[in-house]
Amino acid sequence: MKKVIKCLFAATMLATVAIAGESETFGGFGISIWPSSNGAKIAGVMPGLPADGAGLQVGDLIISVDGTDLSAISPREQTDYLRGKAGTSVSLVVNRNGDVFSVSTKRVGISVQSLDAKEISEWYGKDNGLTAEEIGYLASKKTTEGYEFSGIMQYGMPVPRSAENLSTQSFAQISVKKAEETKPEVKAVKSEEEPSLSGKTKDVKFCNVKGARVKNQGKAPVYKLH
Repeated sequence: MKKVIKCLFAATMLATVAIAGESETFGGFGISIWPSSNGAKIAGVMPGLPADGAGLQVGDLIISVDGTDLSAISPREQTDYLRGKAGTSVSLVVNRNGDVFSVSTKRVGISVQSLDAKEISEWYGKDNGLTAEEIGYLASKKTTEGYEFSGIMQYGMPVPRSAENLSTQSFAQISVKKAEETKPEVKAVKSEEEPSLSGKTKDVKFCNVKGARVKNQGKAPVYKLH
């Protein structure tokens, strides 16, 4: 029994390493993995992040990243290949129960911040029986500046929003870098010479709303430019 528990603990630590070990920021697409000799097996998919949008699922085996065979590199290197600069594209080859297909997505800036179990306990006055909604509320208050709160993990695994009976241990807050606002470029436009409403009208023709050409129509001329 002790041997089984040790194996489960080791596996959990591997999953934690996949998306983040300690508080850190990096470019990724929102998965936890189990590194193996065959590739990187997806252990968790963070809702709302690119991996989720690309249709990746728990149990999928990533066998190649941008042409690199993951079975030929170490588990630590597998994580390095999956991560990258935010905004960069990544091409994956995935094995899903024998069905091999390719997926393309983009990395986003991800921030993972460890949550203090003591702070959670003091905030809610208990160590157990917490809901994901409660943990998420506190986690949202810890969002890194320039990022938007996405969700929470426990022991390196995404926690569903409906989860209940949680302890305060090993939580992390996940947030995604906000997209930079692109302000419209303002350029000076050289306008043509505006027609004068007094004196000569040069080559500009004016007419009133009925189509009759006029230079003046009383004190309140009405013009339509043709």
